[in-house]
Amino acid sequence: MRIIDSEITQYWIHFQAGSDEPNRVYPPTLVKCYHDDDFVLQLNFHPDGKTLPENHFDVRNKLVYLQYPMSMYPNIIDTLRNEKPVYFHWTRELNLGFLRTGKEPVGEGELETVL
Repeated sequence: MRIIDSEITQYWIHFQAGSDEPNRVYPPTLVKCYHDDDFVLQLNFHPDGKTLPENHFDVRNKLVYLQYPMSMYPNIIDTLRNEKPVYFHWTRELNLGFLRTGKEPVGEGELETVL
């Protein structure tokens, strides 16, 4: 079974405005995820209620494309902004991928900054 498991160390957000053409190259919102300087994962966000395209693996570039409804965007961005480490996992045979955090202690809570 072909599996990819990688830590995400950086991300880049793209919001497209304007053209609503069905032949556009990118979905309206996407997040590119990197392991150090290697582009390893693209998270594509689509309008809620629409059928999502299938997840995809680009063999030549060794790049995974995961498809999500737009309603998942706030949760995913919150995870990328506030959690460390963050990993992604993808299984080729199942065409299944996910983001996950590392282990955290129960009840850790958020660190508060004293001004």
